[in-house]
Amino acid sequence: MPGSRRSKPVILVLALAWLACLAAPAAAADVRLAIGTASTGGTWYPLGGGVANMINKYVPGYQAAAHPSGASIENIRAVATGKDAVALSMPDTAYHAFNGLEAFNGKPVKDLRGLMATYPIDIQFFVPADSSVKTIKDLKGKKVAVGAPGSGTEAMARYVLKVYGLTYDDIDEQFLSATETAEALKDGNIDAGIVTLGTPAPALMDLATQRDIRFLDIEPEVGDKINKEFPAYFPRTIPAGTYKGQDKPHHTLAWMGLFVIDAKTGDQLAYDIVKAVFEHKDELDKIHAQFKGITLENAVKGMPIPWHSGAEKYFKEKGVLK
Repeated sequence: MPGSRRSKPVILVLALAWLACLAAPAAAADVRLAIGTASTGGTWYPLGGGVANMINKYVPGYQAAAHPSGASIENIRAVATGKDAVALSMPDTAYHAFNGLEAFNGKPVKDLRGLMATYPIDIQFFVPADSSVKTIKDLKGKKVAVGAPGSGTEAMARYVLKVYGLTYDDIDEQFLSATETAEALKDGNIDAGIVTLGTPAPALMDLATQRDIRFLDIEPEVGDKINKEFPAYFPRTIPAGTYKGQDKPHHTLAWMGLFVIDAKTGDQLAYDIVKAVFEHKDELDKIHAQFKGITLENAVKGMPIPWHSGAEKYFKEKGVLK
């Protein structure tokens, strides 16, 4: 049949094409990168997702995905074992991990490196405006909300109180979340609250509209001393007028959430990740208002562990690291 005679060349061509495909080297698959964040209810999960999207769009050869996790300690262990390529961490946990302290006692993670810092989280001590408490030292004998048990707020609160010569033996400590703290102060159930939140914090903005409050300063000289002793915390000033009734600048301390990475990660990849973030920063800003605090200047603040050399190269090129 004429039709069958014409089909033979076609079949031959298809067969040859199929054989050629078998002989050709397969295209290299993208390297997969997992990014550890925190619970889905916080800001770290969408932040990790935003950075993953940037890697996928602007760093050829890699496919990143963020996943929820138990946050800092779990994340660092995942980076150390190679389960995660990049992860978010609180700075004090990163410091403890690198130096083999606290949860990492005797097991330092010496290959842990800093990729970039994010946005500032401020610790704020506050009291009713008519309180007799004028300084942090005056909290002795008072009922003070210090954060949820085992939280970053509670750890930082203990640290700062110790600098002022106070321990839990000197106060009536109340383990409350930031939201619970604001409610307890509004209702008169505590004398003072301690929270760590991004500024301006909705919980404090709401509280300040319902009850007059006053902030207790961590004096700049005290902040400088703390920073030298523990570089994860650094002095910060919250401008007057940030909260209702705040008629003067408020001096306090801040910490930065950190992206951490393993030292064995290639310099080019680390460089390309931070470059992708800061060359397309507007994409992060659209995800959450807090992410506008991620700037080149903030990206190098409060890093208590050594920099990854690839990230360090990028920030030096941009003039924000010496």
